Parts: sequence; structure tokens; C-alpha cells
Amino acid sequence: MRRIFIAAAILTVAPACSEENPDTDTILELSGDTANGKLAYDNNCASCHMADGSGNDSLNYPSLAEHASKESDAEIVTVILDGEGAMPSFRANLSDQEVADILAYIRAEWG
Repeated sequence: MRRIFIAAAILTVAPACSEENPDTDTILELSGDTANGKLAYDNNCASCHMADGSGNDSLNYPSLAEHASKESDAEIVTVILDGEGAMPSFRANLSDQEVADILAYIRAEWG
């Protein structure tokens, strides 16, 4: 009986986990500023992804120059907000506008 309740609880929560992130939608509606994005990138991203976006394969920091053109805007924003692999979440460190600015900068520099 307990297993049924646990399974029901998992199934109840699971659909919510697969829905699109409302923060991502809000950020994608903003106009990003590439100059501000460069500053935010330099302060928050360049230490791992390097100033030129080349990353560091040996530390598992991917090349943005290589990967950015393959990812959608929503995917990039979600990774910035929630982190992925070795990358931490920046949700608590960056405002929505800063994330939009970083996205604009990444697009301007690396597609």
C-alpha cells in the first residue's frame, strides 16, 4: 500500500518537472544588451568558459564558441539559471535582465 502512495506522489509531481521554466520565458521576453552582457559574462562566466568562449575541456567547461550555435535561447537560459554538469546555478546571483544580457552577448559573439 505504501508503494502505491509513493508511486502516486511521484506521478503527481513528475509532470510539473517537465513543464517549461516560467523564469526562462520571462527572460526570453526581455531585450538583452550586449555591452552589459559582456560585463556580466566577464564577471560570472569567463573564469570557466574563458574570455574568448573557448572553455576548458580538461575541467569539463565546454566551449561556448562551439556549443552556443547548437543550443536554443531557452536551453542556454535554463543552463545559466539551473546549472548543468560542473556548472553551478546562477539563479540566485543574476537578475533576469543580466541573464538576458549574457544571452545577447553569447549570441553576438558565438551565434
